[in-house]
Amino acid sequence: MLLVIVGTLIIRTRDAAMWRWAASVADDEPVAAPVPADSEDDSDRFAETLVTGPNDQQPYEHSQAEYQFQAITDKAPNNPEDMPSYWRLMRWSMTESFDDLWARAHKDRYFTHLGQTPEKHRGELIAMKVSLRRVLRHPRETKKNAAGVEQVYEAWGVTDESRTGLYCVLFYDLPPQLPVRPSIHEQVQFVGYFLKLISYEDALGKTRWAPLLIGRMRLRENSAQFAQRQKDSEYRALPWLIGGATVFFMGLVFWTRRYLAASSVPGLEPVPADHEAIEHWLETGGAETASLEDSGWQEFAADEPDSSSPAALPRIDFPSNSGDASPRTPA
Repeated sequence: MLLVIVGTLIIRTRDAAMWRWAASVADDEPVAAPVPADSEDDSDRFAETLVTGPNDQQPYEHSQAEYQFQAITDKAPNNPEDMPSYWRLMRWSMTESFDDLWARAHKDRYFTHLGQTPEKHRGELIAMKVSLRRVLRHPRETKKNAAGVEQVYEAWGVTDESRTGLYCVLFYDLPPQLPVRPSIHEQVQFVGYFLKLISYEDALGKTRWAPLLIGRMRLRENSAQFAQRQKDSEYRALPWLIGGATVFFMGLVFWTRRYLAASSVPGLEPVPADHEAIEHWLETGGAETASLEDSGWQEFAADEPDSSSPAALPRIDFPSNSGDASPRTPA
């Protein structure tokens, strides 16, 4: 039984999930890894939607977009004049994968750049790390649009440089692990095209504006969730460690008792002490002794023919201090 328990503990300790809490974050930009193609769970598989067609890398397409951008009004809600540019940028983002877009996107465009000169950066491909605060699902598109998209998602969040300044990002491919709720705390990477400064009302009813971008999103490692998983792993590992130590101690005690019991001499019983005899001996000082007959011993008689007395030992004179070993004569 003890071997079975020890073997179970060894198997559990070899499981990497047991010690995940002890691992540190190796990369400053953790990204959700793609699910293998042979995965049995299709719900966790994230297949990006890609279409063929021109994008901002074709000069003619870029010139057509600049012509449409003239109808856009900043610091205002979306209006019908914005929709041709809206769907054009959406289609541009569908022609390349997230990795390809991220590789060639601008990573030095900040909240103040877009807020001060939106017309200068309109249509630019921008990459950023966003801390999401809410994710909404738009009603399905019933009318046919230039991008051929049926479902659009809207998310709001902040970056490290924008602090409290919100970004509004639109995307069509929803990562399977991303919750769609009005209040969330998720870390994502977003790459998309800047469209305009859209106005909105905050919780106090004050009108504000936020940069609106259209593109693709990918989940990052959430530090809060990572800390919670680390804490949960510690709680799961603690009972196993305590239980293993308890079992080991009990097994050690059991084995020690068995070893001591096996090493004892069988049939040997302790002799009780004769307290009366001890007290009598202390009172008499040992002057009186029991007779040899009572004690079971027999005295050798000197006149018995078979008995023999020990031979007399010769007198041995030790040498003097001077080292003279010659025989001494009596004085």
